[in-house]
Amino acid sequence: MEQMDLVMLLILLLSILHIMFCHRAMTTGAHIDNVRRYLWGTISLCFGPLGYYIYQNLLPLDSLDPKE
Repeated sequence: MEQMDLVMLLILLLSILHIMFCHRAMTTGAHIDNVRRYLWGTISLCFGPLGYYIYQNLLPLDSLDPKE
């Protein structure tokens, strides 16, 4: 493989990773309003796992409780 092929493969895989974290943020079971959910999804789409987990740590723990 040429170097350009590897770069394109890495960009594709990184894009898929960001989309997966955006999807997880949008379909979460957390009890938050839609504005915060879309903000979380946008940050996850832009920054990937880093944005997903940083924003998740900013949410109150009672909103992340899946039992309710």
